Amino acid sequence: MSIDDATLAKARAAWDACLQQEREAQEAQQRLTAARKEVATFHRRMTAAWENLSEEARAQVAWTAQHTAGAAPVEAALLTLQETVETVLFEVGRKRRGHYSGVSLEAIRAVARALVIRSYGSSQRANPLPDESRLLAVCKALDARVTLRNVRNALKTRK
Repeated sequence: MSIDDATLAKARAAWDACLQQEREAQEAQQRLTAARKEVATFHRRMTAAWENLSEEARAQVAWTAQHTAGAAPVEAALLTLQETVETVLFEVGRKRRGHYSGVSLEAIRAVARALVIRSYGSSQRANPLPDESRLLAVCKALDARVTLRNVRNALKTRK
């Protein structure tokens, strides 16, 4: 299948933008993973410090927070910190369930959106649909590892 230069340029722009977003998300996830222990330790220290204060000191902190413009009670701050820690400690990302080919299905979906392909994947058909063939040809020009199975999965799981 012959692909014109304009189509290939549009597809490459969508493909590259999607891969860049995925790289940035992965880098942010790595930075977050590196900070997890530090944030959890900070939360434990803050909670312990608050619990170790005398009733009189806690009352003074509460009075100060109440009479300071824009200040919130310490309990609210500790709750916010606790929720932040829980969010940071949450393991995100796709759980491996099988073979990962290294091809970004999201990048294939981005190319499909750029080329206005509306097919939903033909699943087990022996011969690919015309939209699938076109998408496969374009994506294979961008990354030789793309297979018909990748294209069909990307189209079936499209959001």
